[in-house]
Amino acid sequence: MPRLAFTQPADFLKERDFGQKIEASFDFVRAHFRPFGKCMLYIVLPAALLSGIGAGLMQSRLQLYMQQVKTAAKTGNASMAPLVDFIGSPEYVLAILGSLLTFMLLILTTYGYMTLTLSKADSAADIEVADVWALVRRRFFGTLLATLGLAVVMIAATLPILGVFGLLSVLGSMAGLLLPVAYIATFYVMFSLSLFHIIWVREELGFFATLRRCFYLVWGKWWSTFGLIMVMLLIIGMMAIVFFIPQSFLNITSIITPDAASPNALLVVAVNTVSSMALMMLYPLLFLAIAFQYFNLVERKEGEGLHRLVGRIGQPAVADQPVAAARYRAEEEGEY
Repeated sequence: MPRLAFTQPADFLKERDFGQKIEASFDFVRAHFRPFGKCMLYIVLPAALLSGIGAGLMQSRLQLYMQQVKTAAKTGNASMAPLVDFIGSPEYVLAILGSLLTFMLLILTTYGYMTLTLSKADSAADIEVADVWALVRRRFFGTLLATLGLAVVMIAATLPILGVFGLLSVLGSMAGLLLPVAYIATFYVMFSLSLFHIIWVREELGFFATLRRCFYLVWGKWWSTFGLIMVMLLIIGMMAIVFFIPQSFLNITSIITPDAASPNALLVVAVNTVSSMALMMLYPLLFLAIAFQYFNLVERKEGEGLHRLVGRIGQPAVADQPVAAARYRAEEEGEY
């Protein structure tokens, strides 16, 4: 079966089973490797580099923090000062802000690129970096505030679990019966809201309308959403393991060994930078899988793709071209 070119709404708005959603994520990257990769290179990579450097510097700072904790434990002088110094250090702040900035740009670049692909008039034209950058700039601060609001909702979703643990000290083991219910409610909310950003970017709804939209679409399809996210996280973890092995070795060595035997600080920073950047660049696969789950749910519940096809009755047909055929040019050699 020829792969879709993902150049028109009908390529996105389809009902897909579990495996087809995963396959579509990789097919989309394959079909749009150059234009999408260029957007990631120009928009996301500088922030990912900043985040990686911050993570590497924070790891070096963590080594100093662990040494201070060991010294305090030996002298019996327990203090919160080393922890406060670590959290307030420029390295820690740089790592946190760099990660947040990279996450925001990844979300907006990935979903912005898909949204522009869906709405473009000429299906054969590539999406330019300037188009995606314009969308990123227009939606950045609103998306940042919405993401912070989403984080508050996620934290609030954990309150049932904390409440049950609080009741354990009062009611004893009887409160423990409520713990599975609390976990189920928390995980239901968290995975339902995984569609938040694709809805926010594509449909441009308000914050609370986007929350309601998430629960509406996921209703009855929570398990497939949960399974898709977990499988994609497993795939990304397997792909990133080649970077995690040297990073983990250096990080553990730098913490448990004496200063004289610790790895070179510059090497630790460099390895952490490369590993953090690699992981950041793998996240779009997860975002794409979530997006195709969103398109699948929209088509199942609302038939948007079918309505579009009905609306095109009487208009010239646009053929679903395989990726290979869509890439041929008149001056290229080979069979057509």
